[in-house]
Amino acid sequence: MINLIELIQHQKNFLTEKECDFLISEYENNPARAGKESCPHAFTGVNTTSSFSLYKLNYGTEAFNIIHNATERMVQLYHNYLDKFNAFHILRKKSMLFPHMYRLMKYEKGASIHPHTDHDPGVYGSCTFNLNEDYTGGMFAFWGGKHKVKLGKGDGMIWPADYFWVHEVETITSGVRYSTNCFLTKNIPNRYPNLKEYNIK
Repeated sequence: MINLIELIQHQKNFLTEKECDFLISEYENNPARAGKESCPHAFTGVNTTSSFSLYKLNYGTEAFNIIHNATERMVQLYHNYLDKFNAFHILRKKSMLFPHMYRLMKYEKGASIHPHTDHDPGVYGSCTFNLNEDYTGGMFAFWGGKHKVKLGKGDGMIWPADYFWVHEVETITSGVRYSTNCFLTKNIPNRYPNLKEYNIK
């Protein structure tokens, strides 16, 4: 029997401290570009605006390349991990070939993201990297808090994306949390028309 929790892969220290600090500075040096986003609350269906702020990265920048290279490695490790179950369709490797976009995210005190999923047509996975750990609260929680993950600085996490994978980031009670996020798709995104697909073996 496969436990759903086993399909969440948590990789510690995946980004270096230097990379994390650079990505945080990239956000802080571009405050005018930060915005908000909305998506339905998983348990009510009500469209809800999240209280964190995000900054979308431009193709080809140093910050973009750091996250892109890390995500490509993370996806490859994830497929290698899933292969060990000897239980999943081989064509899944053709379903996580591009990011929908790369985003830097800032959660100040009181910020959170409500329970939601990343499901959308063509989206098959989600990948996040945590960029710091000098905050309290902000636990990554699945299924209404039934499974929680504490991410350290530079940690990466990847998991499937459909309506079963409800997750949230709990409220920051002190400090500021920085992270990155992208959804993994099978089609090249309109935002990055020149992007080559991940090298998945």
